[in-house]
Formats: sequence, C-alpha cells, structure tokens
Amino acid sequence: MDEIVIRKAKREDCRAIRNLIQELADFERMPDGPKINYTVLETDGFDAKHPLFVCYVAEIEENVIGYTISYYTYSTWCGKAMYLEDIYVTPKYRGKHVGSKLLGAVAKEATDNNCCRLDFSVLEWNPAQDFYKSKGAVDITVEEGWHHYRFSGKALKVLAGNV
Repeated sequence: MDEIVIRKAKREDCRAIRNLIQELADFERMPDGPKINYTVLETDGFDAKHPLFVCYVAEIEENVIGYTISYYTYSTWCGKAMYLEDIYVTPKYRGKHVGSKLLGAVAKEATDNNCCRLDFSVLEWNPAQDFYKSKGAVDITVEEGWHHYRFSGKALKVLAGNV
C-alpha cells in the first residue's frame, strides 16, 4: 500500500472534504444533515483572518481519504481547550491506522497550543467508541454525568428573542 500522508488541509481540499462530510452524514444516518457547501469551508477555514476551524486530511496518491475538523474552545476550569467536531476515514481505509494518525495530529495541535483537553461527541450506537476508549478517552456522560445539549433553529431564535 502507498504511504498515507497526514497534513493540514489546504483551500483546494475543500471539495473533497465536503464530499467526506456527506459520507460521514450518510454513515450517521443523517443524509440531509449537512447544509454547507465547499465554498463555506473555504471561507470559514481559509479566507478568514482568524479561521474558524483547524482541518487535517489523510491523503494517499493525492486523494483525500479522511479528515478532521476541530476548533478552539475555552474551559473556565483549565483554560484553552479544543473540540473535535469530526473525524472520518472513508471505509476502504479503515483498519489501516488512518484514524489513529488523524487523531494524533489533532492531539498534537492541541498540545502544541497548550490546550488542557480535547472534547468530542460520539453517537451512542457508533462502534468507534471502542477506538476512542482504546486511546484513553473517557465517556464523561458515564464518568461525570455531563450531557451534551444544543439550541438550534427555532429554539435558538426564541432564546435570542428574534421570533
């Protein structure tokens, strides 16, 4: 097998990344989930003075086969932190340590930038939970009783008083 390269994404990767975002949505049984196109990725990640996300890609023979998207957050308990929004490897390359390499790149980004933690969410049925646990991740829903909540759509507008 040819060498898999992990690198920071470039603007020209955005079309491939958007295609992989759709693959992930299909895997998560939410095919109508993604509402962005590749130009939003270009704008938010590569045109902004302060990019809104950090993206790594896995590449083989100049084909993008996996990606991560993460961003900085802040913890009032320990300071700068990072949130891993997505990590995805196309099925053909699973089991070949691509996910481990991508996750390692994000962890290095976090530690190189003095982040105190790397948070992420996993669907309850997703078998990748075992992968994360094998790397030392802790399910804080179980360990600490934290639940991840969200305001979106109408609920967010009502909360903001814009209805």
